[in-house]
Amino acid sequence: MILKEYKNFSIKIDKNFCKECLICYKVCPKKVFDKSDSGLIFVKDENSCIGCRICENLCPDFAIEVEEL
Repeated sequence: MILKEYKNFSIKIDKNFCKECLICYKVCPKKVFDKSDSGLIFVKDENSCIGCRICENLCPDFAIEVEEL
């Protein structure tokens, strides 16, 4: 039997820097982010994060931090 080890990640959005550009929302392959009716970005499903850090690397305002737990 093969067991696969899953890693967990913490995603933090610094609202002081985030300008709600939606880049993270659009590029996340696992749809971790969502937006409210007013357009505010939030982490919808942190457990789905695979740690690719695409959101962190493409954020123009350095507002996202992905950390392996």
